[in-house]
Amino acid sequence: MRLRSLPLLALSLGLAACPGNESETDGTTDAATTEPTTDGPATEGTQTAGPTTTEDEPTAGTTGEPGGDLNPHTLGDHASQACKDAMAGAATFLAATADADAAAAYTDALKVYVQALDTANMRDDDSAITAALATGDGPGAALAEGHLYTSLMFQLRASLSAVETGAEDKYAAWDEAHCVWDGALRSLAERAQAAGWEGAGDPMIADIDAAFAAGHDGISGEPPATAIDDWRIPPNKQIIEKTLFRAAHRDIVGQAIGATMAADTALAARALGVFGLVRDRLQDRNTPGIAVIEGMLAGDPAMISGTLIAIEMDKAFAKRTRNYADQAFGEGLGIPPSYKGAVEGRTYAKLIVAGMGSAMMNTEAYLADWETYAELVRTGEDEAAAMEVSQRLIDATCAYQTALGIAACTGSDDEM
Repeated sequence: MRLRSLPLLALSLGLAACPGNESETDGTTDAATTEPTTDGPATEGTQTAGPTTTEDEPTAGTTGEPGGDLNPHTLGDHASQACKDAMAGAATFLAATADADAAAAYTDALKVYVQALDTANMRDDDSAITAALATGDGPGAALAEGHLYTSLMFQLRASLSAVETGAEDKYAAWDEAHCVWDGALRSLAERAQAAGWEGAGDPMIADIDAAFAAGHDGISGEPPATAIDDWRIPPNKQIIEKTLFRAAHRDIVGQAIGATMAADTALAARALGVFGLVRDRLQDRNTPGIAVIEGMLAGDPAMISGTLIAIEMDKAFAKRTRNYADQAFGEGLGIPPSYKGAVEGRTYAKLIVAGMGSAMMNTEAYLADWETYAELVRTGEDEAAAMEVSQRLIDATCAYQTALGIAACTGSDDEM
């Protein structure tokens, strides 16, 4: 079933500009992690003009960016054997969650790996998976799927952060993230593209694959003296993470719509499980929305509103997008941190355009402005032009926040 349109009937669009934004960096950028090793897991009604091209990073000869592959290694070669073994089991387990009896598939290397991730990342996903499987029914198996995806998503984020924050073997950290992407999380993105809300035509998988390849090319040296290209690693990290958030967002809304249409508790449970990937993105931006979404997905599927779930998630993501629409001016144009922030905002923007399109907004122009803004921030050659485009981005993002029912446009304030 293809889910292409979700009219946001609750929206009342107001096109007023909003006040300036407080400067802030998104939480995933600053996540503290410890160093992964090669011996085990890291320690840590309107057609929307959505994204139709893959994310591109600067090529050779541009500001601060040397271009080319800085190392002789192959992407994925330095992932831990524990991850490789676990991902072989993950494929079997994820296939089994389509049926009621998936418990037999959650064994051996996969379970051990999840337990190790729980220790490293201070989580309890193994217990959550085990408890969901213990119900022995379809909804339990569906929920267990989401718990596994959530565990692996946190491992991906921890591993990518370790590349930036001091891992001696940055190849191992980057490749560990690629291992969980290629071995399991890719299947979530595939489902989002094939059957998620507004997923068709959105090159999420291609964006992530390209970012992994470009980031790997930006690592140099040999352990323990590996180094990164600051023009490539941080922006590509953001593309990977935020595009996976987009995949989860599309899948959650798609599953929620399907659950309502079929009164299917298993589809609702699947959406609830996947919500774990983005739950912390709502924290401190739309904290009340977490209970709304979780309560709805855990209740009567006939009472689920895909529209309301999309709105509650977009309240948080529209704030995060707004945060990056002018952050570069406080840091200075033409430097890697500013460019990273512009790419982060551009990638978040690709998440919220599905809802913006349903609110009758010009998403094609909005995405084009984000592309222009990121390039102007990267080169740093025309601050006046960058400020002009930035203001258009602020106006459009704030208009969407107004449509979502946010009282005052912000990049950081929580809902009450």
